[in-house]
Amino acid sequence: MRRLVPPCTALISAVGLAACSSPLALPASSGTSTIVAAPTTSATVATPNTSSPAAPTTSVPTTEAIGQVILEPSAGMTPIYNFMRDATSALTMTMYELVDPTAEQILAADAGRGVHVRVLMDSALENSRNQPAQTYLASHGVAVAFAPAGRITHQKTICINDDSCLIMSLNLVADDYASTRDLAVEASDPRDVSAIESTFQADFAGGTAPATSNGDHLLWSPGSEPGLVGVIDGARHTLEVENEEMDSTAVTDALVAAAGRGVDVEVCMTEDSSYTAALDQIAAAGGHVHLYPDREGILYIHEKLVLADAGTSLAKAVVGSINFSTSSMNYNRELDIVLTEQDASGQLSTLDSAFQSDFAGAPAM
Repeated sequence: MRRLVPPCTALISAVGLAACSSPLALPASSGTSTIVAAPTTSATVATPNTSSPAAPTTSVPTTEAIGQVILEPSAGMTPIYNFMRDATSALTMTMYELVDPTAEQILAADAGRGVHVRVLMDSALENSRNQPAQTYLASHGVAVAFAPAGRITHQKTICINDDSCLIMSLNLVADDYASTRDLAVEASDPRDVSAIESTFQADFAGGTAPATSNGDHLLWSPGSEPGLVGVIDGARHTLEVENEEMDSTAVTDALVAAAGRGVDVEVCMTEDSSYTAALDQIAAAGGHVHLYPDREGILYIHEKLVLADAGTSLAKAVVGSINFSTSSMNYNRELDIVLTEQDASGQLSTLDSAFQSDFAGAPAM
């Protein structure tokens, strides 16, 4: 069943206009990759289940940057569930939507064996959908808080043991798993993990201040627009883009400018008439736009990806929760991770291969 909530919903709040997106449930479509682990002994590869901050620096060694990369829907939820089960001392979660009985049971089981489990959920737009999870978790020893209603909390992260975090584009909504293109990246850089955890502490306490730190690779909202546009502006050869929305003049202008200076710009999305004008501008400038029809039986693009100069030493990827909208970049609580080829140790090729498969599978606009 498709949800009747549109992908972009407006809210007038204490900070002004804010918006978010909700994935629509569609049947599964095949992907090209599942999980790729960084070449370290600490990363765990699970068996696939077939069912305004400045741009961050990237100076730490590869072994401290990322662990596993989980590409959905082909990976299934087993690696994410296993990550949650690996909590031994603490688990913190920030989640826009939590409607997944299995995930909720894992959180409860973690709390039951003495793990300090805390969950922060959105209340600005998803209060009613998140209430059943709040009731269940609170009754099973999990500390649960709703983020202030004046700011949409669209971030999707899970951190365990104060040493590892999943930065995700997906919500924990079981009905959506089989149908949507999504991504999770394990951050293991200590400065990144510390920044995510300290920001969680402030948000869990009810704060709405900017993120406490950028870490080494993080891009936070509010205030992510300059960082995202900067990655697009820095592309020299190619740009591969997937997103649920194309509702930011700054991003559209940057993509148009990139195409105009000879960068091979490729955009893959699910069709939405709200973004036709922006996509027309990109195509008119020489960009290539491929759109999946928004109907049952077709993969739904929910991933948020900018991949610049894939296959070169200059390659840089930005992935996470941030949609291309003014609200997502400048008002919501969101989080992306920015990775260079050096950080990802070849794993950006996984993102490139998956994008090219998606792009080839969608009709040209």
